[in-house]
Amino acid sequence: MNLKKLFIILPLVGASFSASAEGLSETKQTTTFQFTTEVSRTVEKDLMEVSLYSRKLGKSLNNLKNEVSTNLNKVLDVAKQYPDIEVQADGILNRVNYNDKGKVDGWVAEGYINLKSKNFASIEKVLENLGNDVAINNIGFSISPESMKALEDEMTLAVIKQFQHKAEVVQKGLNAKSYQLVDVQLNTPNGVDNRYDIRPMMAMAKSASYATEEMPLEAGKETISATASGRVEFK
Repeated sequence: MNLKKLFIILPLVGASFSASAEGLSETKQTTTFQFTTEVSRTVEKDLMEVSLYSRKLGKSLNNLKNEVSTNLNKVLDVAKQYPDIEVQADGILNRVNYNDKGKVDGWVAEGYINLKSKNFASIEKVLENLGNDVAINNIGFSISPESMKALEDEMTLAVIKQFQHKAEVVQKGLNAKSYQLVDVQLNTPNGVDNRYDIRPMMAMAKSASYATEEMPLEAGKETISATASGRVEFK
């Protein structure tokens, strides 16, 4: 290799090294942080749900189904007096009944009705008029879909604002000129449904005052959380 060609190659090598060093320097100037922020809200459970049932045992399946239907229709007639109660009837089911010796000795017919309302007083009025042939299967409280939707929108904005605030704090701590959200994931409430179940009991088997004390008609509160997790690049 002659001297002229050597001088031509060396500047190219120097330029290539300089470009690589510059790229390395730019890479070092970018810092990535990964963190999570969370917001919580404690809200009243504003939706009450009650499951009621009627069950009859006997020899004639048709008679049993008619009795169960009559019992539940009485409850439906009372519930219809309160337009703010949503009613769902699940129909009547039947099965074979066995005695202690495992022998078939008749039929069992049972039907269920579900009541749902944000007006607890209306449902309580229905429960006070169940009669002797309808029982409470369970009572539960939850946050209504309408309240949950409003809560989700509010908490989504709040957790995003908090995530951005934390990014600004980190930016200030690093003395960075800017930051960029690389990958952010949101986890927001979308249908929490917590219920408190009680044992089946005949509604009028005990005094009305005792039944009122036993039934959990206090809805209580629920704590809902939303989180934002992601990576942020600072330059």
